[in-house]
Amino acid sequence: MTDQVIATFMRFPALLAGHPEIARRADRASIVLLLEAGSQGVRLQLEKGQADVLPAEGPMRGWDIALRAAPEAWADHWQAVPAPDAFDILGMVRHGRMRIEGNFAPLMRHLQVVKDILALPRAAA
Repeated sequence: MTDQVIATFMRFPALLAGHPEIARRADRASIVLLLEAGSQGVRLQLEKGQADVLPAEGPMRGWDIALRAAPEAWADHWQAVPAPDAFDILGMVRHGRMRIEGNFAPLMRHLQVVKDILALPRAAA
C-alpha cells in the first residue's frame, strides 16, 4: 500500500494543475512539505501556485513541515467521504493517525490551501 500512496503523492502537481481555483489561491504559498507514508516519503514544494514533488532523502533536503502517517491513514483520507478521523490533517492528528512536525508558521499561513491540495486525490478517484 505504501507504493500506492507514494504514487498518489507523485500525482499532486498534475492534480493541482487540474484545479486552477486552488492553484490561484496557492499563488502566494511558499512551503515545502515532507509527506511520509510509513518509512517512505517525498517532499512537496509549493511555490507561486506550482507544485513539485522531490525526493525526500539526500544531503541538505530541507522542509518546513512534516506530515507523517501510516499508508492506511492516507488512503482513508482520500476516500470520497472520509471518516471524521481522516477528514483533514488536523482531525488525523487529533485522533492519533498523523504527526505534524516542523515550522508551523508557514503551515498556518497556508493551512486551507495545504488541506485542499492534500484532499485532491478524492476528486480524482
